[in-house]
Amino acid sequence: MKLKNLSYYVKEAATGIWRNRLMSLASVIVVVLTLLILGAFTLINLNIQAVTDEIKGQVEVVAYLEEEAETYEEVGRLREELRGLEGVQQVTFVSRDEALERLRERLGDKAGITEGLERNPLPASFEIRPQDPEHTAILAEAISQLEGIESVDYGQQLVEQLLAFSRSVELFSYTVIVFLGVISLFLIANTIKLTVYSRRRQIGIMKFVGATDWFIRWPFILEGIFLGLFGALFTYLLLLAGYGILYHRASAWLYQNFLSVQMVVPELAGRELLKFLFVTGAGIGAVGSAISLRRFLKV
Repeated sequence: MKLKNLSYYVKEAATGIWRNRLMSLASVIVVVLTLLILGAFTLINLNIQAVTDEIKGQVEVVAYLEEEAETYEEVGRLREELRGLEGVQQVTFVSRDEALERLRERLGDKAGITEGLERNPLPASFEIRPQDPEHTAILAEAISQLEGIESVDYGQQLVEQLLAFSRSVELFSYTVIVFLGVISLFLIANTIKLTVYSRRRQIGIMKFVGATDWFIRWPFILEGIFLGLFGALFTYLLLLAGYGILYHRASAWLYQNFLSVQMVVPELAGRELLKFLFVTGAGIGAVGSAISLRRFLKV
């Protein structure tokens, strides 16, 4: 696009929208309806990802120490070695006494059964938080090789199931978004095609007087972008209002039933939704116009 022609293209696009306002309104309605589906699924996907990320963030490797390694010097040495391993985010030492106190808290009313113990049977340990839960198994193997580490536990089966579930959800989400995007593009392209069809005579005249294909295309592409952005704006306002109501009602229920699970706050959801809808709306509007115009340029 030549910048010197930009004002002409914008003016023609605005004129085209106004002259064909009924068809433009129909295009915006189609954009809103299709983006509502895409946007709603995006919000669902955003919350699913937040929940899986929160669960993955709780994955940790527990390294139990040999009894001989529970001295002050050995604990300090192991702490530094663990911090130096690649992929380690955080290292926390748990003494025998702290481990026993945690056990008593979990037992609650039955904590009295630990009072008769002659010695603390629980080993000291390190709790290691990995930077990337996907590499937990590799990190656990590296930790198990350190001198002074008796055994390592990270809930292998549970972690592997969690990561497999997370990957499946991510793949499913992107597949559905792409599928809905293709359908949206098809619907919008066919709606815009009606607008272009009503102006086929104008396009033919421009071709005969020597206008290039791109000189004809740009006003229509900008028109599609504007319609897409209008539709995205309406969709954004509708979804954000609906999500705000749902958030306040659902958050209270989740807090009562699943204390650690929270929905994505409307502010963050709104920012992500805004970027997605405006890029998607402008993109499918532009591509839809380009596809609709193609056959009428073959004069």
